[in-house]
Amino acid sequence: MCPIGIVDAVDTRLLRTLLVLARTGSFTATAAELHLVQSTVTSQVKALERHLGARLFDRLPSGARLTEAGRQAVEHAREVLTSEQRLRDAVRGSTAVEGDVRIAAPESVCAYRLPQRVADVAMRWPGISVHLSPAGTRQALAGVRNGTLDLALVLEDSLVAPGLKVTAVGVEPIELVSAPGVVLDERYFLLEEGCSYSDRFVRDLPATPSITRFGSIEAVRSCVVAGLGWTVLPRVAVAEQLDAGTLQRVRELPDSTLFLVTDPRRTPSAAVRAVAAALG
Repeated sequence: MCPIGIVDAVDTRLLRTLLVLARTGSFTATAAELHLVQSTVTSQVKALERHLGARLFDRLPSGARLTEAGRQAVEHAREVLTSEQRLRDAVRGSTAVEGDVRIAAPESVCAYRLPQRVADVAMRWPGISVHLSPAGTRQALAGVRNGTLDLALVLEDSLVAPGLKVTAVGVEPIELVSAPGVVLDERYFLLEEGCSYSDRFVRDLPATPSITRFGSIEAVRSCVVAGLGWTVLPRVAVAEQLDAGTLQRVRELPDSTLFLVTDPRRTPSAAVRAVAAALG
């Protein structure tokens, strides 16, 4: 249980800033997501640290990283905000569906599968604000476990996540593609390690080829369109290029399953339940 004093004395806006910064690791990204200037985010974090009497983040060149005290604060902050949302739901009636919903998913799902779903949610429930961020499986599961995420979508062959609820909600076809006429052997441009379908492809190769890893689908796809080698991507991410003839299918690979992950220990708000139903 979280201390009652935190609810009484801390503006819940500070707690929301804490959770977003814990998830993004960036003051700039947090400011953009919360529609604040960066100096306000910095001031809010410092105010929360003064109130709690502990340093919550280490400010490193690579970004903001939670301290042990920060990890404890995140867990309790999530409980406070969940309780606040339940109170709002109860006061406004069971038909009121509004509030923040934080989701992580692979980049391809964020870019090609979720925008229309999120738009549909916004049209049906204007009071819901969906915060979407790209993440690999490990990061997404950790976010659901520690409460910085309400929901996660992950692409895997199969998924076992002790303590979490895992539901298969779709299938993503995966393709091996190249530019037309490319015959460069054993040269691949793939997404960073942690991408399930890329890692599976590498494991199944009979020998170790030349592999360049990138952090974005656009970078990978651009290299392959330029004729530099082959790549492995979801069909939805290369459909336009296949239709235009700038990429060609080398062969189909085993499909990946899309799983929806939630934490059954937490009571979801009406907004989280609505978004989960839309994603399922």
